[in-house]
Amino acid sequence: MSDLFDSYESDFKISYTEAQQKLNQIYGLNDENQRIGLMKQVEQLLDDELHDLIDSMSLEIQQIATHQRSTYNAKVRTFKQDLDRLKSDLKLLQDDNDRAQLFGGSGAAGGLTEDGYNQRQQLLKANASLDRSTQRLQDATRTAMETEDVGTSILDNLRTQREQIVNARDTLHEADTYVDRSLNTIKTMTRRLATNKMITYSIIAVLILLIFLVLYSKFS
Repeated sequence: MSDLFDSYESDFKISYTEAQQKLNQIYGLNDENQRIGLMKQVEQLLDDELHDLIDSMSLEIQQIATHQRSTYNAKVRTFKQDLDRLKSDLKLLQDDNDRAQLFGGSGAAGGLTEDGYNQRQQLLKANASLDRSTQRLQDATRTAMETEDVGTSILDNLRTQREQIVNARDTLHEADTYVDRSLNTIKTMTRRLATNKMITYSIIAVLILLIFLVLYSKFS
């Protein structure tokens, strides 16, 4: 696990939530200066903090073990999609604001008509619903990736245990070979010892016989 990646992820979620909240505030503002100010703040969060955090997370992934990268790569892809969606929403607001300044007029939300304002509120609700659905999908994807990592870890452990068992079996087989060789050597030594004993006994018998013959010839 990467503590530094987790820190970047936490910072990203905080900044993303802040950018999303500021973006949502814009829809309910009538003051043009406040709207423009919030747009600039959101743009700064998107282009500076959030973009830099994604780059930092991408670099940190390169320091993580290969079999663990899939989960982190999935998170970064999700964060990039969230960032692109916020950029798209901001671009839509900026375009609407530019049209309002161009055509002028009065109404809700800085030059928008009441119908336009209602449509914008409906769009906001739709975006919020989409964000919730996306978050649930992200959670499900993250859970699936974590499950995959657990499965991969278990397979790695089983593979390691299998290699240990195979090595132990090979070592046992080699030990059995040495034992067989030792037994054969002992059997050979035993046969040679028995042969040597027989030869020794034969020599002793011959010597005794010769002694008796010498004594017999001397006293006869």
